[in-house]
Amino acid sequence: MIEQSLIDPAAWAGLLESVGGDADFVAELIEAYFDDSPRLLAAMQEALSAGNAEDLRRAAHSLKSSSANFGALRLSVKCKELEDIGKAGVLEGAAGQIGQIVAEYEKARAALEAIQRGDWNGEHPWPRSGGG
Repeated sequence: MIEQSLIDPAAWAGLLESVGGDADFVAELIEAYFDDSPRLLAAMQEALSAGNAEDLRRAAHSLKSSSANFGALRLSVKCKELEDIGKAGVLEGAAGQIGQIVAEYEKARAALEAIQRGDWNGEHPWPRSGGG
């Protein structure tokens, strides 16, 4: 069972409104998110391994923003915390934070997949094909 709180209903509604309820376009956006997110997660790990706080900050910032667009606010908050670590230039605690981000991303991805399948509650309706 997917936690209903993983995707914020207001943010999801805002996304749907911003694309005119176009299901095909929302599906494309989600697929782009699914393609980009693992790359950003890997970039975080690589930046940490290299001791590069600025690259860590950038990757966290990118995932933070894209996650917020889909209403994955818990993931976005975790990314913001890592972004702040990178901004401070101190990498202590970053490894644990990345682990939390990876776990939260997997939950958010599962929730978005459930929304796409229609296996969700009425707070997260999948838009009609071709727009509203």
